[in-house]
Amino acid sequence: MSKEEALKTARRLVREAVDTAGRAGINPALVVAPHCQGTSAAAEDDDHGRGSHTLMLGEVPGVIDNSTVGLFEMPEPDNDPEQKPAFLMTQSTADLVRQDFERYRPSLERMAEDWMEKKRRILSETKCDKD
Repeated sequence: MSKEEALKTARRLVREAVDTAGRAGINPALVVAPHCQGTSAAAEDDDHGRGSHTLMLGEVPGVIDNSTVGLFEMPEPDNDPEQKPAFLMTQSTADLVRQDFERYRPSLERMAEDWMEKKRRILSETKCDKD
């Protein structure tokens, strides 16, 4: 397995863990932080997700990823039916959005809708290929 494939698989598994925790009402940082050096204090921080590496932006989780280069990024949809949209952003972007979420909400909702539409097309193509 190449490094890129391993990273893609690891990100998919983390996304699944975060989604599952969120559905169960568990702070996703409590799931992820024990496996990330230096983030255990963030999981215990109850500053409205500020110390956490995950926050909710409407119905879509936002994941703090300081390697992002754009204002917001989303993982490319793949043929995994369990994959859900997530916003990847730097800590400074998360801080900015938290301050004025209503201002950013329409754009974030459009991004999520576009992602879901692309995901539906990919899953439809995958289904057609199997038939």
